[in-house]
Amino acid sequence: MNQHPYPLSPALREFIARMPKAELHLHLEGTIAPATLLEIAQRNQVEIPARDTDGVRQLFDYRDFHEFLTVFMALARALLYRKDFEQIGYELGASLAQQQVRYAEVMISPAQYFRRGMDLHEVIDGTLAGFAQAEHEFGVQLKLAFDYGRQFGVEQGWRILEQVIAHGNGSVVAWSIGGDEVGHPPEPFAELYEAARQAGMRVMAHAGEVVGPPSVWGAIDTLGAERLGHGIRSIEDPQLIEELRRRRVTLDVCPTSNVRTGAVASLQQHPLRRLFDAGLRVTVNTDDPVFFNTDLCGEYRLVAETFGFSSDELVQLVLNAVDAAFLAPAEHHALRQRFEIEIGRLRAELGV
Repeated sequence: MNQHPYPLSPALREFIARMPKAELHLHLEGTIAPATLLEIAQRNQVEIPARDTDGVRQLFDYRDFHEFLTVFMALARALLYRKDFEQIGYELGASLAQQQVRYAEVMISPAQYFRRGMDLHEVIDGTLAGFAQAEHEFGVQLKLAFDYGRQFGVEQGWRILEQVIAHGNGSVVAWSIGGDEVGHPPEPFAELYEAARQAGMRVMAHAGEVVGPPSVWGAIDTLGAERLGHGIRSIEDPQLIEELRRRRVTLDVCPTSNVRTGAVASLQQHPLRRLFDAGLRVTVNTDDPVFFNTDLCGEYRLVAETFGFSSDELVQLVLNAVDAAFLAPAEHHALRQRFEIEIGRLRAELGV
């Protein structure tokens, strides 16, 4: 089967490159350029399993999800200080701006820093300082979310959430669980999620990536997750699809990631098109773009070339991300209006 059965016209290719975008499923640790990672590791005198940028790239050859998770955590050990997070937060903003990303919600995996005795206030403050500088220079708005590794248990999650709440000022807009979905169902985290909600945070969860529909049911019924990271195995349960559509739960889908981690056998077998056609609110994201050698423009090209998404459908994917963003109503309205105006002008210019 032809890997790209729907070749892009030059106009559609340019439209994808230039259209405003929003990204909702993005891990900060998975955005660090190999050269930056080496620089930070050397500065902090931390040994990582690579000596040069080629060596770092070679680590990104995963056989399965668990191998990816191991490498992800090994490389994140290089991050120790506020300035490290400020640097990578700023560099991410610069990279996203080049792709015409106007808004992004960016996850940090706090458990690995907490377990090393690091001050999470420094992690938060450093990241937000990098985000603020990027917004000042490039106009890209970045929000911070915490994605707790569920394999570390509920008790430690409480201790981390307490630090987030103590930090205050709405610095962390959302709480999520990620990490190893196998053997770590959502249900034990129900009270933790309620506490996050009571503290003013929005809630989401990785679910339905490598575990099937029961994981998704737990995330929406027990945790009340507003968005699902991946959620692709929902396709296996027609009743679940109907419920996700009824509740307007968003699926933040990451096609290249799902292939690279083995969550799906091939791009052609990816259920993105079926989920979209079923009327679910689906968004397109990169997950860990450096780890998976992709970017958001590339993901949009991929779904257009592989699944035949039209310009109208690509716009719907973009606006889905705007509508699902964790923003106050007035901010939502302003962002949506900005996107509609920019997209309308660009479509008129390019004739797509």
